[in-house]
Amino acid sequence: MKRFSDGITVAAFFAILAMFAVSVIFFRDNGSIKQIVADEPDMRSAVTHQIERSFPLKNNWHSMHDDIMLFTGRRLFGDIYLTDDRLVRVDNSVSEDKMIMNIAYVNELAANTESPIYMMLVPTAAGVYGDNIPEALTGKSQREMINDAYMQLDRRIASIDAFYPLYSAKDEYVYYRTEDLWTSFGAYYAYCESIKTLGESPKTLENYDQEYALTAFYGDMYSRAMVSGLDPDRINIFRSKVHSPVKSVVLTKGDDVKEADSVYFKSALKTSSKTDIFLMGDHYTKCDIYNDLPGSPTLLIIKGSFANTIVPYYTAHYRKITMVDPDGLKAEGKDLSEVVDPDEYDRILVLYDIDSFSTSDSLTFLK
Repeated sequence: MKRFSDGITVAAFFAILAMFAVSVIFFRDNGSIKQIVADEPDMRSAVTHQIERSFPLKNNWHSMHDDIMLFTGRRLFGDIYLTDDRLVRVDNSVSEDKMIMNIAYVNELAANTESPIYMMLVPTAAGVYGDNIPEALTGKSQREMINDAYMQLDRRIASIDAFYPLYSAKDEYVYYRTEDLWTSFGAYYAYCESIKTLGESPKTLENYDQEYALTAFYGDMYSRAMVSGLDPDRINIFRSKVHSPVKSVVLTKGDDVKEADSVYFKSALKTSSKTDIFLMGDHYTKCDIYNDLPGSPTLLIIKGSFANTIVPYYTAHYRKITMVDPDGLKAEGKDLSEVVDPDEYDRILVLYDIDSFSTSDSLTFLK
């Protein structure tokens, strides 16, 4: 009996070994490490990408496991919840105390500058599609959180309502299904609302040619949840039909400086972070955009991740736009005043999604 059991063990071992060999031969990664490092924005992303590509059938096993969990009724995978047609990130680390503290930092910024200052807190998909998420997972609604934050603002700061236009358009493609960001369409609705408060008239979409930069991709939430049956996302970008006002873009992080002539970086489509096509995502501390609009005002944006997608629309109104990422300031150990003078700008806009704003430890660097 023992000999028979040992035989089964040996046979199983060689069967697994054979499966591994077949998977390596037929499913191995054809990309070189050198190419992956060249495509990714930094070494950490390159290492993560290579590890994910080096384990044969990893995604298949992961997906099969989560599909089994879904079959048993499970819809929550870590901090990601599956609704009928999308994945939604449910952030349980949001803190009202942190939010109030960060509002105080914004108020301090307003007190130390003569430039008009505005604030736009954006709901994430969890806020707009909150009716599809169990109440036990959401806590206080994002709309309430945003209103509470605005109530704490100094009277010199004008608040901008992004919730209503996004909620009104929730049946349209305003958020990615598998990435925790808004799409170019969602950003456009917020742009129309915000630019009016900033004193300008919005451009209609008829002024732009729509380009499908990527017609099918699965974002970061999908790679973490790996449930099947979801439609892939697409990345749309909009270019002026007449003439792009953008002359140059300068991205800075310490001694690392990157220059370009467009707000769209298509090289990002070859990386694991596809949405970095918009101004290279959050990899740089400071971004200066120079536009061929003499006589137009200037705009300083204190940014969270959602700002990257909306800025291309703002380029039609300002001769210079500067974005500063407080996370980058923290990483470099610098205050805002060390990288830019807020008084040199005609407008200042603080733009964050409410989840990031209520969890950030970086706004203390707005000095």
